[in-house]
Amino acid sequence: MGPDEQEAPVEYKEPASLDELASILSLLGNVTRLRVIAALKEGKMFIQELSQSLGVSYPLLHLHLKNLESNGIVRSEYSVGTDKARRYVKRYFELVDFNVGVDANYIAKLAKRNETDADNFKEK
Repeated sequence: MGPDEQEAPVEYKEPASLDELASILSLLGNVTRLRVIAALKEGKMFIQELSQSLGVSYPLLHLHLKNLESNGIVRSEYSVGTDKARRYVKRYFELVDFNVGVDANYIAKLAKRNETDADNFKEK
């Protein structure tokens, strides 16, 4: 996919099930991804800047950013620039405003929703 063919960005949405909550908590349970989030809190960065700043290889960082973007935690956009006579495309990443507030009441609410969904599925 080229710079002119961007997919619609995935926005962060509150987990609606225990599985979704577990997935987000697992995503945020990685120190490298937390460091990426902290770095992007300062502003947009392109992947090479992040790689140098965090001391993480480009391929590994790309995988982390892909996971964060597919879960709506970060978004990216392409920017075309020129350096002397050459044009280039850079992909900038930025943090999406998100909040994962977890307490016992929230977990119980999702568990109850899961039970109701499972009961409705059995009845069909």
